[in-house]
Amino acid sequence: MTDTDDATADAANEFVEDIVVVQETGGMVHFLLITYAPGNSGNAAGYVFRRPVGSDGPAENILATNDTLRELWCSPSGHVWTTSSTGLVWTSAPVSWPEFTAPDLEFDAPEGGLTWHHVALPAQEHNRARPNPMAIWGTSDEDVHVATFGGALYHWNGRDWKQFYPGIGKPIGAIRGRAAHDVYAVGYGSTLLHFDGDRWTRIADPDGPDANDLLSGIVFGDAGEVCISGKSRGGRVLRGSATQGFSVLGRYDAPIIGMARVDGRLFFAASKQGVLELTPEGPKTLRDDIIPWSIAEGEGRIYVTETPGEAAYSEFDLASGQWRRRFY
Repeated sequence: MTDTDDATADAANEFVEDIVVVQETGGMVHFLLITYAPGNSGNAAGYVFRRPVGSDGPAENILATNDTLRELWCSPSGHVWTTSSTGLVWTSAPVSWPEFTAPDLEFDAPEGGLTWHHVALPAQEHNRARPNPMAIWGTSDEDVHVATFGGALYHWNGRDWKQFYPGIGKPIGAIRGRAAHDVYAVGYGSTLLHFDGDRWTRIADPDGPDANDLLSGIVFGDAGEVCISGKSRGGRVLRGSATQGFSVLGRYDAPIIGMARVDGRLFFAASKQGVLELTPEGPKTLRDDIIPWSIAEGEGRIYVTETPGEAAYSEFDLASGQWRRRFY
């Protein structure tokens, strides 16, 4: 083989690895790794790993598939739920879904001994398009919500999937609640929605609607208040509730793409500004040497994934004030 042949073979074997989501539950950290050829992230294959909290040892690969996995959530019982841009939902929970086979779909559970189920979400009723999930959250394996790029919301009630379209047509990128009857969803175009256990309703933005606005994160306070972060309009945080409405808590001159609240402390993932903590004096920079992709809560810690091209996540221990970078 010539030097040219070697170079061609090396180029063919190149691929990019990103860790895009981290979730902690029941003493375990689960994370979603995607791999793809440079410039072709839309066709990335998905891998789900897990390891004990605080461990730096090799993680177990509990799901490997050529499906384009993008989002991950773990139920309180420890089962894993993940969604793909092809409109599939995967879970290790004991669900009774009909057999479904997509063309050319491949998957395996190399480690962990889990049994996986997958199903295609129904086509979006308002335009018959295939849904592209952007967020997933629930209270149990019988109560799971999925938000989509097309603005439709899906709900698994343990028996079947129902969907709701608020008529906004804007991507909904975050969904979270504190109970089955108290769920919020936010996204583009000042989209702020609330689910009361029966139906979704839209909540007014205190600054008025803005087609270019992006609401990005949801956290809950001890006194029942809800905080919603925004990437635009001055890097604002809204505070309120579905019953009392929302007001602007503050504008922090930061493009907030996500939030985490742990032990009463509020953290921002602020794109190129890094990771910030909101203090009584205003935002304080914790890390400005990483560009966060996502931020998630754990017991006494936060997890931060980085911009594409990084097969690692950073873990911040609140008690010690130490950061650790974890690879798989």
